[in-house]
Amino acid sequence: MHLPVLKILIIEKDPDLLKKIVESILHCVHRFNRKDIVIETITAENFSAIQDTITNDVDIQAVIFSWDSEAPWHTSDSSGTDSILKSCDIIAAIKAIRVSLPIYILGEESKGLEIIDESIDIESFFFRDDIIADPESILGYILNDFDDRCQTPFWNAYKSYITEANDSWHTPGHSGGLSFRNSPYIQDFYQFYGRNVFVGDLSVSVDSLGSLTEGTNAIGKAQEAAAYTFETTKTFFVTNGSSTSNKIILQTLLRSGDKVIIDRNCHKSVHYGILQARANPVYLSSILSPELGIFAPPALSEIRLKIKEHPETKLIVLTGCTYDGLLIDVRQVVEMAHDRGIKVFIDEAWFAYSLFHPAFRPYSAINAGADYITHSAHKVVSAFSQASYIHVNDPDFDADFFHEMYSMYSSTSPKYQIIASLDVCHKQLEMEGYGLLKGLLAQVEELKQQMRSFQSIRILDKSDFQALFPHFSEDNLGHDSLKILLDVSRLEYSTNEIHRYLLDEIGLEIEKYTHATILVLLTLGGTRSKMIRLYNALKKLDQKKVALPVNRGKKTKIKTLPGISLHCLPSDAFFGKRATIDIEHAIGQVSAGLVTPYPPGIPILVPGQLIEQETITYLRMLIAQNTRIQGMYDGQIYVVEMTSQVTAH
Repeated sequence: MHLPVLKILIIEKDPDLLKKIVESILHCVHRFNRKDIVIETITAENFSAIQDTITNDVDIQAVIFSWDSEAPWHTSDSSGTDSILKSCDIIAAIKAIRVSLPIYILGEESKGLEIIDESIDIESFFFRDDIIADPESILGYILNDFDDRCQTPFWNAYKSYITEANDSWHTPGHSGGLSFRNSPYIQDFYQFYGRNVFVGDLSVSVDSLGSLTEGTNAIGKAQEAAAYTFETTKTFFVTNGSSTSNKIILQTLLRSGDKVIIDRNCHKSVHYGILQARANPVYLSSILSPELGIFAPPALSEIRLKIKEHPETKLIVLTGCTYDGLLIDVRQVVEMAHDRGIKVFIDEAWFAYSLFHPAFRPYSAINAGADYITHSAHKVVSAFSQASYIHVNDPDFDADFFHEMYSMYSSTSPKYQIIASLDVCHKQLEMEGYGLLKGLLAQVEELKQQMRSFQSIRILDKSDFQALFPHFSEDNLGHDSLKILLDVSRLEYSTNEIHRYLLDEIGLEIEKYTHATILVLLTLGGTRSKMIRLYNALKKLDQKKVALPVNRGKKTKIKTLPGISLHCLPSDAFFGKRATIDIEHAIGQVSAGLVTPYPPGIPILVPGQLIEQETITYLRMLIAQNTRIQGMYDGQIYVVEMTSQVTAH
């Protein structure tokens, strides 16, 4: 078992002074008797060395910076032009790369207050002379902060409770696995999962562990620790997915009839949440590439126009990162919304690591100042399925009403393992998120380089999206390159056959595919060996070394997703009288339910929508491609009964 490494970067321009600081700190390490971690130091004497070290040494967990107010730092750019930096600029440069690194300042006693005023990113201040004479003070402080950042309050308390092996006189009925263990019929279920799964399955509220709905004791402390990691005012754990998280937020913020501007391409859970709140949605246009069948975020110009046309809007709801990894510039949305007193809610389900690497941070909804953010912690980071975070930064947050909604959607018997996974998930992002993401990004670059010789398969990148979507550059859209989007349109095989080959023949489970693309998610569980296996499979496809039927027909391009023309409020249609009708006869009717291709979970029809010819044409096209359609049953969908009186919208 590898021990965690606490590597401390010590920055000082004077070599002699640097040596004294290092020797002083290393000399006192043994006094702390920390056998659970490895404590090391590394040094830097100039700006170039600082940048290189912070960028490349992912084991660094603390920085000791010797502040010199009199002597500025010098650096040169690629053209050789010399620049002068102040100490606060150095700190800002470190934080731009590794935002979670605590920085401890050594300075002159007389300058302490001035130094603190220079930078908001200082963790703590120490007198330089005192540290050389008594290094235990700063090392003790660093160790204490390191332990705080590593804390998993719920996971630790949960483990302790489970290992006590108490007799179970409460739910669940299997009593720590006894009913499985003693059964000749289902004991294989117990043996497959093992003892800890069953003794850790608690459906009773354990006082010492706390209440999920009330956020008390260990659960409350774990949520506070997660809020620190994610730089939010409040973070809440949700054990039944981000679909539920989205509904909780929407029903907290919206009341009957409230106007809400919503991305047409939001996940169906957002549409359901608005329906349940009986709110009045204003839909943004869908932007889709017919060539590849992928969606882009809405145009900022249209968001600006909708805000102007609907000044009474209470909320804007957007998807921060699309299924295919396209990123909207949330900061611009927040600025235009907050100028009008409108709250912003970002569904960032596929981008939970956005804060923890400089390549992603500019597109992070939290960093951009969004009021509410949801993260599917199970999708791309290390948590169990159904584990989700709700993050709140709204200064007007109605905590009481939120908790009513939170309780309405939360089980009184939450899965404790899911709660524990949310606790350890934020710890991993805090302590090694940057390093893991750096490694994954390097893997993507290596794969791109290796695939340059391919003839028929290519990885789509920023330049491709700029060509596909006119507003990409204008709106400063981005792309998460860990969503590896493969253009396979030049292969002779259908994407159905390619998907079947990858799954059945190679054993590769692919996230999503369209008529022209295949999406591969590189998550925190990604490894280089998995990447090599993917490359091997793609190379066989590219070189036609596979036994697949050739698709002789021309590949059909998907048409643009039709807009939503509302005849009435979604809630009026959904909760009113409904009837079923064959899709071929649905033109001119009003939809009474959601009709959603899955993946990606973006509805074609929502309740209250007038069904038009182009919508049915689009739906037929998806059916012909064997796309799974939710909300359609044996070719029929729900519509509002013609005799039902529904007030026109």
